[in-house]
Amino acid sequence: MELSVQDHEVLGDGVRFDLGEYDGYIRLFDDDFARVSIVDRDEEEYESRGIANGREDWDAPNFSVDETADTIAIGTETITVEVKKDRFGVKFLDEEGNVVNEDYLDKGTAGYEGSKPYAYKKADVDESFYGFGEQPELTLDQRGKKLENWNTDQYGYGDTNDYVYTSVPFFVGLKETGAYGLFFDNPSHSVFHMADDPDTSEKSSNSQAEEDYYYFLADGGQLTYYFAYGPEISDVLERYTDLTGTISLPPKWAIAYHQSKWEYSPEELAEVPQRYREEEIPLDAMHFDIGYMDDYRVFTIQGAHREALHTLNEEVPELKTVAVNDPGVAVDKEADVDGDGEDEPYRPYLEGTENEYWTKNVNGDTFYGPVWPTQDVADDPTDAVWPDFSRSEVRSWWADQHNVFFDAGFDGIKNDMGEPAVFQENDKYDWTMPADNIHGTGADTMLHEEYHNMYGFDYARASREAYDIYKPDQRPFLLNRNLYAGGQRLAAIWTGDNVSEWSHLRMSIPMQLNLGLSGMAFCGHDVGGFAGRPTPELFKRWMEMGAFLPYFRNHTDTHRKADGEADVRNQHPWTFGEEAIEISKKYIELRYRLMPYLYNEFQASAETGKPIQQPLVYLYQNDPDTRDIIDQFMFGDNMMIAPVVEQGATSREVYLPEGEIWVDFWTNEVYDGDQMITVDAPIDHLPIFVRKDSIVPMREVQQYTGEKSLTTLELRTYLDDEAAYSFYEDDGETRAFEDGEYNVTHFSVSENNDGVVTFERELDVQNYDSELSSYLLNLDLSEAPRKVQAASNKYEEVNADDVEDIPESFAYDADADAVLVHIPADEERDVKLFFNGGDNPGRGR
Repeated sequence: MELSVQDHEVLGDGVRFDLGEYDGYIRLFDDDFARVSIVDRDEEEYESRGIANGREDWDAPNFSVDETADTIAIGTETITVEVKKDRFGVKFLDEEGNVVNEDYLDKGTAGYEGSKPYAYKKADVDESFYGFGEQPELTLDQRGKKLENWNTDQYGYGDTNDYVYTSVPFFVGLKETGAYGLFFDNPSHSVFHMADDPDTSEKSSNSQAEEDYYYFLADGGQLTYYFAYGPEISDVLERYTDLTGTISLPPKWAIAYHQSKWEYSPEELAEVPQRYREEEIPLDAMHFDIGYMDDYRVFTIQGAHREALHTLNEEVPELKTVAVNDPGVAVDKEADVDGDGEDEPYRPYLEGTENEYWTKNVNGDTFYGPVWPTQDVADDPTDAVWPDFSRSEVRSWWADQHNVFFDAGFDGIKNDMGEPAVFQENDKYDWTMPADNIHGTGADTMLHEEYHNMYGFDYARASREAYDIYKPDQRPFLLNRNLYAGGQRLAAIWTGDNVSEWSHLRMSIPMQLNLGLSGMAFCGHDVGGFAGRPTPELFKRWMEMGAFLPYFRNHTDTHRKADGEADVRNQHPWTFGEEAIEISKKYIELRYRLMPYLYNEFQASAETGKPIQQPLVYLYQNDPDTRDIIDQFMFGDNMMIAPVVEQGATSREVYLPEGEIWVDFWTNEVYDGDQMITVDAPIDHLPIFVRKDSIVPMREVQQYTGEKSLTTLELRTYLDDEAAYSFYEDDGETRAFEDGEYNVTHFSVSENNDGVVTFERELDVQNYDSELSSYLLNLDLSEAPRKVQAASNKYEEVNADDVEDIPESFAYDADADAVLVHIPADEERDVKLFFNGGDNPGRGR
């Protein structure tokens, strides 16, 4: 297609271009954020449901428009958008005039091929590409890849699958001029062909692009994309999540450890949490998979499973429970809804039918299809129907059905099968409903092919609404398998039916890192693998790494599919022997000790959109060696995790990014950055490193979140010059923080030229009634201080084992090779540590 600018009109927030049969728009949302659209004449620019803050929610920046014979330049304080007139092409430049992104006009202008929107973009030889949502790839940098978006139930997927469960047509480009982001807001099936890798002798994958360009297209819909300029990756993600929303701050139990399995017996559901308590392995939540339903009728609970839930609520009342739900409603007028053995009117089917809430087929009649109620495992097989979640009244009706769960005592909801999964083949796109099914009514009517990738998103919206009805004061916990861009503000996400193989342990890291770089910070996968069963070694390594995922759940397939294994029924730590119990306990306990740190990372993500599990390139984009590291990641901003992902390995290489000094979390050994080191990693050891000049807040171990009040906050401090941390605290359960009921306390620890270390505390926001009474300063220093005092008040030197029990005390802990200081939380004065002779007590490198 060849489009040219025939005229233009300056608008209040940008420029409209007359492109002949099309209108072009460049809208400025902020100084560094713009939207480009090419639409039919007089057609409105499209904003999907994924947009949280649309054009009307932004204040346009000041901008100028300058015209020459060849170009029209739209300038803000940060970027310039330069448009070529003769062949409509868009170029983005930074403040210094460097090209950040531009159209590749050798293939023609952006536009449409028939009904398919597309755009070609130039690629630099040094350019890397990240994000693209949930992609089953073994690489972090997606250069050279063909990446598709079509939500599909992919049991046992691998890196050869074109698409899986969730679609996020957004990516981050990184080049010499910095980072930028492109969001192609089109829920239709879309494809990104990324520039081929110039450093390989052959094409690096199935991308059809050459090394100097990339392109994206969709099977339908409008050509509308957003451009965000960094130059830091964090800047791009902040802009993208300003548009699509950030995660909601979850309850603390949601980010603790969860246990799950498809086809637990009712007895196992009651017994497994008790075994965790006996082994003293922390556990916060137990999941009830679809076996709890009466013959796969959604919004029903069998009697034996209802009794198991009652037993848990009575005997382990602190444990949270999560019910899986499906969108496919059985065609059945009666069901045993409450598990009393008596059938009664099956409200979901009857009401949905009476109100014509179901998705329609091409003829406008209700669509019937096969899913779980249809299978041989059902006692009374029948077809299913699917709610049309595109309609707000249907979502509200679906939300209303959740009283069945909440009245029974469930706390969380796992939304499964929302691709939507339908067990049939079609003329186009198998394992879902036909592409020509119909959603919506009146002017909002659309084909399923247009709506497909939004189905799981609206499914989550409906369940989120249920919390507003039935639990208005509690924070929701929703777990979805299927979402679209912006879905992060509705639900956590897990990566579906992975496999208990080493290759899937490896692949899980770049999959999750790229999800985090796509705004979906609250993400996880089935630890241990879903399909099949892991070997004892694989399980141990997976549990070690799993403790550092944003969402941490051990989940596995039914034992009926696990033939040939020594102990196939379950996937618990005790399934794999005493060593697996000890390793699981060690790392789950560490996660619970790190809960103050992890919860603060979630709070920061809810504010800024930053990922919690971060690729090294996120913080170290100027270090070229971090561009495609797939077996290390940052756990928050301060801790680096280097899991063992190779079978039989007892050591591994670890890259330490440049510009930092790194400390071994376990030994306090210090390393310079910008080097590769080899570390021992026996089966019970996960290499962890911490950045110097950082603070990691910790607490005592609990068997579940909320078991013990947080009275002593340990501030694990790795000091080189100055370390600072802002600590956020609220009740961890309710929505009271939305009304300002939280605290923010700033800590800083610094060392002057005389070797005096100073601890400072500043109370910022103080609207939450905290039970904190003490700070335990834990400094990675190898020498006992000569004295510690706050103004004239001298602290008492005691044995290391006694510091936590004695306020205003200090000690050198030889075993931990660290200095401990017990500081009362109400201490308003600076606390100073003096060392003999003013020598630097830190460790040499």
